[in-house]
Amino acid sequence: MNISIAMCTYNGSRFLGEQLKSLAEQTMLPSELIICDDASMDATSAIVKGFADGAPFPVRLIRNEVTLGSTKNFEKAICLCAGEAIALCDQDDIWQKDKLKRLAQVLECEPDVGGVFSDALLVDDKSRPMSDSLWEHRKFTPQMQAEFNGGSAALMCIKDNFATGATFLFRSHFVKQITPIPSEWVHDAWIALLIACLSRLRAVSERLVWYRLHPLQQLGVRSSTWRDIIHGERQKARERDQQNVKRWRSMTAKLSTLPVDPLITQIAQGKLEFVEARRVVRDRSVTGRIAAATVALPGYFRFASGMLSYCRDLADI
Repeated sequence: MNISIAMCTYNGSRFLGEQLKSLAEQTMLPSELIICDDASMDATSAIVKGFADGAPFPVRLIRNEVTLGSTKNFEKAICLCAGEAIALCDQDDIWQKDKLKRLAQVLECEPDVGGVFSDALLVDDKSRPMSDSLWEHRKFTPQMQAEFNGGSAALMCIKDNFATGATFLFRSHFVKQITPIPSEWVHDAWIALLIACLSRLRAVSERLVWYRLHPLQQLGVRSSTWRDIIHGERQKARERDQQNVKRWRSMTAKLSTLPVDPLITQIAQGKLEFVEARRVVRDRSVTGRIAAATVALPGYFRFASGMLSYCRDLADI
């Protein structure tokens, strides 16, 4: 199987060298590395060009004249890939040497699997391991993993995304069906859900990536404290709710054009109705919030974090 790596960069010079080195040390080398740089203003392009001179595979650098943002930049990189499978790649992580080989084995051995992703070790800006893995941080438990791999992937992806792009490999024949990616979506969540609806999506528990957490990353896991929750969460919650309505309107519209199980489309429509209902809860008086949130209570358990989400909406935090 020949694999393209689709990497996006933006002012990534601090960590990019380590990541590129880890790609060159893969036990199964990619057929190409496509890098779309989002108008960086640092030494990112120079680092890529220096790496390309001695890389054990072809490297193609495309530099955007204007900043596209992460989602549209990844869409561009994906569409430029020529391999049978596409591995998504962030600029600031470190791949374990057998990452591509291990994920490719799943696609080669299971023809009905359209995409596969792994767990990751969380590390800080000095590459020091942190206490949790990525899946532990996101509470993707062994029981949930078994349910996911047992046929519930699409339903679980509607509730939440567990397939982090930095750990993701998928078959390239899905590119026409997953693009364009709406700008309101994060690319990995959109891709994972659509592939789960069109085929099978597999989770493997190995920690095949050192997933870096640092203050400058555009996307990814964020550390949360009670102070973060108390201060500034109200506005963030409103923006999140508005964004979720846009996301699920575009997703339900997309699913209506694809040959997916009607039950999946129906459940996605239910998610849209829930996020639309949730958006108006915060704009009501305390009494009105209680009434509106209680009417939507089943959705909190089906599509959110149950009573935790319900109580946060009532408290408007």
